[in-house]
Amino acid sequence: MADGFVLLLGGYVFRGILEGDFSLIERTAKVVKDLSKDRKLAIVTGGSDTARRYIEAVGSVGGSKFLQDWAGILATRLHATVMIAALGENAFPKVIEDYNDAVLAFQLGKIPVSGGMQPGQSTDAVAALMTERLGLKLLVKMTGVDGVYDKDPTRHPDARKIEELSYEDLEHILRDKLYHPGRYELLDALSIKILKRSSISTIILSGDEPEALLDLMSGKKAGSLIRPR
Repeated sequence: MADGFVLLLGGYVFRGILEGDFSLIERTAKVVKDLSKDRKLAIVTGGSDTARRYIEAVGSVGGSKFLQDWAGILATRLHATVMIAALGENAFPKVIEDYNDAVLAFQLGKIPVSGGMQPGQSTDAVAALMTERLGLKLLVKMTGVDGVYDKDPTRHPDARKIEELSYEDLEHILRDKLYHPGRYELLDALSIKILKRSSISTIILSGDEPEALLDLMSGKKAGSLIRPR
């Protein structure tokens, strides 16, 4: 893990913005700054509820699917802008809109921060492609749960956390439709395809506990590891 990784910050991490609570963003930025002292990393920010609200608004007033996707992308880029501000001089000063610009940021010793890239593609897929382009072998996603469960933990109190599984295992779980869109976010089909083809591992962590990243990078177990076969 010392070679670097891509950190996918789900929109869940930014949910306090509309209520004026920036503490989670500040905690996450502090952890990222600490980790960037001895390893390279890139960040992709999701949109979650904020993006969905704008997507719904655009669709409700007659906007096309393309415009709905674009609204979601802009929401993710707003979150990226907030993270760039929180990271200060550690971050590349502009939201990354091209994968090759992320390579340039790496060469300059800065943290590239991006949101969505193009309509029809989730930030899961962006993070997978970013990991691939930067030649890294680990993607860490911080979202609304602390790992992968055998069924939706928000609906089933007896759900069992799975500490390690393959992408094939994950696909089986998702295929059984035990998770509900918008309620329990893991990885989408396109991102899984990209991660599998380049043998990239993924770790799912809780967005509420950014400090778990420090434990993870020090070799301790945290979250759920999804590994290639």
